[in-house]
Amino acid sequence: MLKKRKVAIDAKNKQVNFFKNDFLEFFKSEINCHIIGRVISYDKAHHRCDVQPLPLQSDDDKRASLTEVIVPDSISMINDIVDFMKWADKFVDTYNGHTNPPAGSVSGTYSHFDKAKEKHAFKVGSVVWIGFCDREMDNWSGKNNYKIDTKRMHSMQDAVIEAVIEP
Repeated sequence: MLKKRKVAIDAKNKQVNFFKNDFLEFFKSEINCHIIGRVISYDKAHHRCDVQPLPLQSDDDKRASLTEVIVPDSISMINDIVDFMKWADKFVDTYNGHTNPPAGSVSGTYSHFDKAKEKHAFKVGSVVWIGFCDREMDNWSGKNNYKIDTKRMHSMQDAVIEAVIEP
């Protein structure tokens, strides 16, 4: 004859509520997707920067700085464009100074670089949008496939600048 087993009934849904509320909130708090920060140092030669995250911790202290954050070429080339435009201004001014204006002037067709646009360069002090890689990037050289040595995922150690919010 079969015996009936007593099954504990969670009348108040304590287990379900734990998973839906407490556990889920803890789990989400451990995954890093994006954060806003301010650039505190920039190594243009190595395409890396250090960033101070702007959101404060729950106790209103600053978060630890993110170090060796990758700066993609698409962000750093903004500086190259600004530098080129400043060079072009000097070139046009020099050319115009050695010709007999207005016949030899090129400034009639060249619009000088707006100095106000120089502020758009990526630099120390810029506010940036930072993303975190799905997998660790310790062995990534910037070129080819790479081996993953850890189970680290969505870590603040694997940060990449994705956009400049405020130059």
